[in-house]
Amino acid sequence: MFDINTIPVSERVHITSRLLKWGIDIDQYTGKIDYIEGTTVPELKCKSIHLIRHAETLAVAKHEFMSDTSDNCGFTEKGIEITKKQAQELDQYDFDVALYGPIPRVVHTKEIIMSYPQKFEAFKVHKLHGIDNTGWEYKSFEEIHQHPTFIARELENNMFARTPSGTSWGMVIANCADVFDIINEQYAGKKILLFSQGSVLRSMQILLRARKHPWDDFTVEGMYHVGDDTAKKKDYGLINKVY
Repeated sequence: MFDINTIPVSERVHITSRLLKWGIDIDQYTGKIDYIEGTTVPELKCKSIHLIRHAETLAVAKHEFMSDTSDNCGFTEKGIEITKKQAQELDQYDFDVALYGPIPRVVHTKEIIMSYPQKFEAFKVHKLHGIDNTGWEYKSFEEIHQHPTFIARELENNMFARTPSGTSWGMVIANCADVFDIINEQYAGKKILLFSQGSVLRSMQILLRARKHPWDDFTVEGMYHVGDDTAKKKDYGLINKVY
């Protein structure tokens, strides 16, 4: 069993309270989450939300883990090409505003998109911050898949499990709840584009109950792109509907 005391109590309390607002309960022993029956999702006041995942990185191409700042976060030529093509096709969505996360590969993706004429402005939102795997950078799935923290976080879906200097799924989901609050406060009635990470997309889907259970259709191999390259890497640099 993963020791949830390896994250600060204050962080655990914050995660628990933020998810509870969205009708999600966390077992304090196992870190598992589930929806609370009879609760409703808080209303989002914007017209729509779409998310562009950062462009394909060297880490993705090599099947390696990456941290927020590791060197393997640089983009592949294919990743840049796909992102540029997406940038030229955004007029059809008629977005009012774009929000982008703080890490370099997300900022770089935003810069590629915004280097083409767009009708909207882009603003940084620190809370648009997905999983950080600091401590696992450059390692392969095969090297890490039996690590106790990896098992706890990715196989047992423990919201409190994280690498020593990285982030937990619980904190990513809590951050996304905060982003939804920001959207309601500042961007009501707007069509919104987000530049961020795959874990942010997944977390927002969990908050919005896009599936019957939070982890339906989630596979570790799918998340870390082990095996089927063509099926698992299609959404880098491309737009995804969130809401």
